[in-house]
Amino acid sequence: MFQFPVYLSGVATLCGVMALASCENAGTLAGGGAESDYLVARQALESGNYDIAIRTYGRLMGRVDASAASRLQLDYAHALLRGNRFDEAVAATDPLIARQEGAIRLSALAVRGTARHEEARRQIDAGRGTPATRALLMAAQSDLTATLQAPEPLDATGAMRARLDLIASDLARLG
Repeated sequence: MFQFPVYLSGVATLCGVMALASCENAGTLAGGGAESDYLVARQALESGNYDIAIRTYGRLMGRVDASAASRLQLDYAHALLRGNRFDEAVAATDPLIARQEGAIRLSALAVRGTARHEEARRQIDAGRGTPATRALLMAAQSDLTATLQAPEPLDATGAMRARLDLIASDLARLG
């Protein structure tokens, strides 16, 4: 059986990254349009190219109809979260939580709760555990608890429950 040489897998990865980068520079994949831009943004998000994902989702949100805008805004907020832009992720989810119901709202609560928790952890790690940090942790706890209390909770893997345990630990550390 043929074994793919290890050094070629690095070359293949580099080619994939270059192809993605060239798509982003052009703004679309071959064929153009919002669907192509969405594919670029989604691939960038999934492959860890958060700056590309954030820029592309940002451009897309103004060009799609209202039925797709909520999903794009949620993806945009997720890219902001993954890009460590926590305050912006919270701001991007707030309108979704206020206007939406169902899975979009629950997903936005999960993103906002995670962003709030990560920002609080950043503050704690920097030695800035203040009452505002405690408020962030409590807000994160409220967001994630709401997702777990939904009729159809989104926590199939237990990640939100584990994050709630971390939040409780962080609150205890603050005293």
